[in-house]
Amino acid sequence: MKHYLDLIQISAKQHKKQNRMTRLCIVLAVFLVTVIFGMADMEIRSQMIQAVKSDGSWHAGFLVDEEQGALLKARPEVEHIARYGVLNYHLQDGYRIEGIETAICGFDKELLEMFPAAKLTEGTFPENTEEAVLNESAKTRLGVQVGDTVSMATPQGEMKQYHITGITKDTALEAEHDAFGMYLNTDGFSALRPEETKSAQEVLYYVEFRKFCNIQKAIREISAQFGLEEGQVRQNVKVLMLMFQSQDTYILQLYFVAVVLAALVVVAGIFMITASMNSNIARRTEFFGMMRCLGATGKQVIRFVRREALSWCRTAIPAGIIAGICMVWVLCGMLRCLSPGLFEGLPVFGVSYIAVAAGMIVGFVTVLLAARSPAKRAAKVSPLTAVSGNAGTVQAVKRTANTRIFKVDMALGVHHASGSKKNFLLVTSSFAFSIILFLAFGTAIDFMHHALTPLRASAPDLYIYKEDYTNQIPSGLDEVIRKYPGVKRAFGRGYAEFTVPGEGSTLIVISYDDQQFQWAKDSLIEGNLQDAIDGKGMLSVHREGNTFAAGSNVTVSAGGREQEASIVGTLGDVPYSYGVDGNTDSMTGMAVCSEELFRKLTGEDGYAVLDVQLNRDATDSQVQEIRKVMEQECGGSVAFSDKRIGNKETKGASYSMSVFLYGFLAVIALIGFFNIINNIAMSVSARMREYGAMRAIGMTVRQLNRMVLGETMTYTVFGVLLGCVIGLPLNKVLFQNLVTSRWGDEWSVPGWELLVIVFIMLGSVCLAVMGPAKQIKKMTVVDTISRE
Repeated sequence: MKHYLDLIQISAKQHKKQNRMTRLCIVLAVFLVTVIFGMADMEIRSQMIQAVKSDGSWHAGFLVDEEQGALLKARPEVEHIARYGVLNYHLQDGYRIEGIETAICGFDKELLEMFPAAKLTEGTFPENTEEAVLNESAKTRLGVQVGDTVSMATPQGEMKQYHITGITKDTALEAEHDAFGMYLNTDGFSALRPEETKSAQEVLYYVEFRKFCNIQKAIREISAQFGLEEGQVRQNVKVLMLMFQSQDTYILQLYFVAVVLAALVVVAGIFMITASMNSNIARRTEFFGMMRCLGATGKQVIRFVRREALSWCRTAIPAGIIAGICMVWVLCGMLRCLSPGLFEGLPVFGVSYIAVAAGMIVGFVTVLLAARSPAKRAAKVSPLTAVSGNAGTVQAVKRTANTRIFKVDMALGVHHASGSKKNFLLVTSSFAFSIILFLAFGTAIDFMHHALTPLRASAPDLYIYKEDYTNQIPSGLDEVIRKYPGVKRAFGRGYAEFTVPGEGSTLIVISYDDQQFQWAKDSLIEGNLQDAIDGKGMLSVHREGNTFAAGSNVTVSAGGREQEASIVGTLGDVPYSYGVDGNTDSMTGMAVCSEELFRKLTGEDGYAVLDVQLNRDATDSQVQEIRKVMEQECGGSVAFSDKRIGNKETKGASYSMSVFLYGFLAVIALIGFFNIINNIAMSVSARMREYGAMRAIGMTVRQLNRMVLGETMTYTVFGVLLGCVIGLPLNKVLFQNLVTSRWGDEWSVPGWELLVIVFIMLGSVCLAVMGPAKQIKKMTVVDTISRE
């Protein structure tokens, strides 16, 4: 040995078991930070994949003429550019194929690279003005193939003939509005457009900028160059947001949340590692005293402790990073399994360099910060300590244990926990901190379940309705549809508008069957759901300005006939769309009743809406069979909305958000879990000589275990109480801001969160006691007292 720091390697070999807990704390801190940033990076990647699939990879669109378009293409920051135009976007302008409104899009072939959703499934892109590409819905319903010819009627009364050269997938918008889509090249589109419109001279140019370009600056310069107004410039908000090139703050907030949680993990890691190192130092007080006897200065001891801590990082940090990367791989694999179509581009075995860098930096910083206090403590050890053999681990007794409530062993455990007010406050606060985080972050789960409608059991795959919302869909048709292959459920709803005499307001009433009432249980704010099912009254829907309170009676008028109905309860919301604008949020007066009461109020027996839920393996041909039945039974006035694509996209977003949010909750739970185990293990280790002395005077191993249990339960109970006292009001405030203000659901005590907390705490207590119990049982009295 040539240098005193060489003692670090010798000490590490001699104290492998003692150093194991400290290394585990470092591994855990690095693992948690790596997982946090890895999940944040994974969420951004998954959102980018979905954004490109649904909205395209373009960055900005400029409504300019061809001369300006040529200048735009010549700009150095422009990577790709393509022209795009659309006619009959709202399906009301009179462009029809076989009498069905058709959206017309004209664009350059290069646009196909920017819009993966528009990728051709068969055939080729149009080469001249008489060729076109149709969407799959048009192909199926018209019974045409590539090479056939279709005729399209224009608003001017002309009939245009087009040769089909290719087929493309339906977009979510086309499927939802049951529309045909026709795609032309730019020459064919220009020939079709009416010359008298202003848009005849202007085309939307979609632009994809080069990497590392300041996109917002480029957009401002282009707008100034061509004198464009705000309405002539479009931005792909989702893609720019995910590239940190947008003014939108969503992703910045996402990384801010990750940074905050990482900071909290750093704090928790510092506490855990500091406690572990303090215990390590306490066990080796005589060793550091001997170093002082041999001439080591305080600075050299500090350097020794810091270098020893950094030596642990050589294996602990890589282990934490590898474990964190593996956990992110598992989460990515879960997303690929849950929704392979949406997340096929998400790399299962990808590496997040941000997560790796964060794990390394946080690991080193945490260890250096955590080593400061133990290093100073070791430096203060005097040579006299080594000579006298007094390690200073036995604290002075200021007051006796209270044995009036507990037996002496449990009382000693409580006394050990509460003996030092500073230590008691720090430990209980660290326990409470995890609970507060868990309760606060749990409100994000409630918000997600309310905001993402397709997550609900009632979300339909096929939405079939009368365009005028008259109740002319036969009431028995839902039973017929249920028997078709591929159908999971079918359920209908009636729709009626009543006037409320004396108030001059309108009350929208819709009917529910038994299944829909069961789904409505979770959104019941007040009242009796069974009374509504039995037809004894209606359930009012919570809206701002709604005057129909539970327990009141309302008189409604329709067709010159007035009737009275009771309001037996209030629902938080109705997860369906009604009316001309399809927006139920705009309806201040809305109520739900049973089919029996609906027939009594309206005298009508049919449905205005029929929802169909499909099995996962349902095919397009089975959907077309359902369409044929609906058209035969209801005629041509029925609208058919296929929501499968939109639901798939939204479910993909909910899957990634669920993995992200539940992952954070799991990380928070892990912090609390290991924090309890580590604190108790360190406390027992620091008091091992005291336990040896107690055994020497006759205390049994069982009594010592009960004493450790008493100490553990004291920290845990007070930590849970403190966490709930602070966390529950915070949970209520966040819930009211996120959920109640929007959907009207009243806050209630988060039962499942509290159950999870109790389960985690009990599990932590059991494991925290088991380790020290085994350690105490294995050691003899002499070994316990004379241990280093």
